[in-house]
Parts: sequence; structure tokens; C-alpha cells
Amino acid sequence: MGGQRGKGQRGAIKLIILYLEEMGVPRMDTLEEVVKREREEAKLEGMKEGRILGKIEGQKVGIQIGKLLERKEFVIRILSKRFGNQLTEELKDEIRNASEKRINNIEDNLLEITIKKLDDIKITNVLDTAEKMLERGKEVAKMEGKIEGFKKGRIEGEEEGIEKGKIEERKECAIRLLSKRFGNQLTEEIKDKIRKADKKTIDYIGDNLLEITIEELKGILK
Repeated sequence: MGGQRGKGQRGAIKLIILYLEEMGVPRMDTLEEVVKREREEAKLEGMKEGRILGKIEGQKVGIQIGKLLERKEFVIRILSKRFGNQLTEELKDEIRNASEKRINNIEDNLLEITIKKLDDIKITNVLDTAEKMLERGKEVAKMEGKIEGFKKGRIEGEEEGIEKGKIEERKECAIRLLSKRFGNQLTEEIKDKIRKADKKTIDYIGDNLLEITIEELKGILK
């Protein structure tokens, strides 16, 4: 019965809306529609801001990568002139895959380095790759730990914050009521003492707000 009544009411509302639209009365958005629209607009705004920040950060990273790539090609060009066909395509690819640290070393010794020494880059690249994998694994694990720690810390912090907030508000509630009871007798000094009081004292004051005397209040706040 209740369900049929609800359907009937919704149908009547739709008819009224249609009638108003036909009469040229602008239709008002429902709260749900307003909330949805506001969220979509906020999301688009956030995406724009995020894209701008991401682009700035991406450009910084891109410049560094571009510089390193150009340095590698510069090294290959110089070494190609020095060693000709001895600098094989395989060796060139190894140079392109080398870490920045390895490129720095080659560049520092560009005019002295031997082809045999360059050939060792294959081994060092394997070691560098293994080191990168290890570091990447550690970074991923650390990030996972941070996310997990953040979630736990958020819950713990919220719980602690709720308890702290409850005690602080209990103190302010007590001050407001005692101010009404005692007026100017409840001095700023007494109010400050209430705010600094421990939980046990506040609990006692709260349980006796209507009975406690100003003298007794001063006594327990010493």
C-alpha cells in the first residue's frame, strides 16, 4: 500500500513538473542533480590543475632525460670517430642503455678510453640493471609501506583527535554552563585552569555542574 502511494506521489510530481515546463516556468534542479554537477565541475577543475602540475613536472624530467640522451649520442659520435668499425652497433646500443653514472665515467675518459674497456660496459650494464631492479623494488616496497602507514596513521590520528576534541569540547561546555551559574565569579584565570585540567578533573566537574560551588571549583583546580 505504502509503495503504491509512493509511486502515485512520484507520478504526480512528474506531472506537475511537466505542467510547469509547458507554462514556461524554469525547472529547478534537484539536490542530487546540483551535487552531481558540482562534483563534475570540481573534478574537471582538479584535472586541469593536475594536468598543469603534471606538465610542469614532466617537462623537468623530460629535460633531464633529453640531456642524457643527447650526451649518449655525443659520446657515440666521438667514439665512432676514434674507433671506426670497432665500435659495433651492439656497443652503441650498450652505450645508449648505460646509466648516467656510466656515461659520466666514459665522458670523463673520452679521449683515453680503450675499446676493450668499452667492451666491459656490457657487464656493467647488467650489474646496473640488477641494481636498478633492486632499488626499484625497494622504492615500491617503501611506497606500499607509506600508503599502508598513512592509512593506519590516519585512523589512529583520527581516533586520537576525536578523543581530544571530545575532552576539549567537554571543557568548553562546562565553562559555558558555569559562566551562567557564577557570572563574573568565574574569572578568566579559573577558565584557563579548567581548559588545562586533566580528564579526571573534567569528568568530576561535568558530573557535578549543577551542584558544585565556586569555592569547591577553585579547590579542585588548584
